[in-house]
Amino acid sequence: MVNAIEINHLSKHYPKKRAVHDISLEIAAGEIFGFIGPNGAGKSTTIKMLLNMIFPTNGEALIFGMDCVRDSVAIKEMTAYVSSDVRYYEGMTSQDIFNYVAEFHQISNSSQMIADYLERFEIEPHKKISELSLGNKKKIAIVSALIQQPKLMILDEPTNGLDPMMQHRLFDVLEEKRKQGMTIFLSSHDLHEIQAHCDRAAFIKNGEIIAVEMINKGSSDGKRVTITSQTVQVEAITALGGTLISHEETTFVFLFTGNLSRLFAYLVQQDVSDITIHQLELEDKFLSMYE
Repeated sequence: MVNAIEINHLSKHYPKKRAVHDISLEIAAGEIFGFIGPNGAGKSTTIKMLLNMIFPTNGEALIFGMDCVRDSVAIKEMTAYVSSDVRYYEGMTSQDIFNYVAEFHQISNSSQMIADYLERFEIEPHKKISELSLGNKKKIAIVSALIQQPKLMILDEPTNGLDPMMQHRLFDVLEEKRKQGMTIFLSSHDLHEIQAHCDRAAFIKNGEIIAVEMINKGSSDGKRVTITSQTVQVEAITALGGTLISHEETTFVFLFTGNLSRLFAYLVQQDVSDITIHQLELEDKFLSMYE
């Protein structure tokens, strides 16, 4: 089966900065895939290259086997994009925008679909854009993308501005669409929503992908281990399979993916005043990679 997205040694270099450098990635059709990184890590640059908004310096990106530069028009017919920054003509209403999107993409019998989304996302159809909050503008962008019935949906910080109820409804819809075959590429700062809804996620730092992790809908391998001790050596825990997340006086927090029996065997020889072990969260992995 052809991958929904395939990126091969893709780079975008500017005279004084490497925005993205030599990244490779494969995303299967039907995945909800997370894209994680701090501001300036290269997330938006990567998305812009996928959508042919900017040209890569080197490498290639394919969407459903089509080249993102040469086949851009065909790709845009099957891809919807929700930007983190939503802007529309101030005098238009949401109904105007939805009607335009349906007509532009030649979506037949769109009236009932639009009505359903208006109700589901609690959108007032006749209010002008100038009267709407950021959250309501974001809902319009999301629904505009859904109306297109795309094979691939690229979302850049989609829940920014949405209240918790709308966030929940958005992911209900995305889960439904994924079951129908849609692929969803989700760039987000919210690690909890990535962990709750994505199958896998790529971590990007300084323009380079440093890890691709299985997410498994909220569960993950490894533990978060917090140890309070005056004798524990960070180097010893690291050798056993730990990665230091934080250290304050005599308290150490590790991401631990090694053998717990070996860890316990080491700790019984140390002066340990407290220890806690929790299921590893995506946030722990993020901190271990970026701090």
